[in-house]
Amino acid sequence: MDKAAIADLWLLLASVAGAIMPVAMYTDKSQGRAVVRVVCGTLIAVFLAPVIEKRYMTDSDLDVQAAVSFLVGCFGLNLTVLGQKILADYGEIVAKRLLGRLTKEVGK
Repeated sequence: MDKAAIADLWLLLASVAGAIMPVAMYTDKSQGRAVVRVVCGTLIAVFLAPVIEKRYMTDSDLDVQAAVSFLVGCFGLNLTVLGQKILADYGEIVAKRLLGRLTKEVGK
């Protein structure tokens, strides 16, 4: 294995470990739900952590990247659920305002 493959594996393991952490802390007895939470947390970390690292931490070493992957795996699913609730509650209001502004500009 070359260094890039080992680094990718290390970041994947950090993502999985971060996704396991909240599941280990919950008292929910459903194994299926726990597996889904781990998979979803891992997927969020796998896709989101590299973007954060490339955008905000271009010169960071592998340990910092692994820490970011771990934290995104740990908290990413909760932030996603929070974002979905905010969009469900306020998304329609914001969309109506945006469409209202667009239709006023088109009418001029």
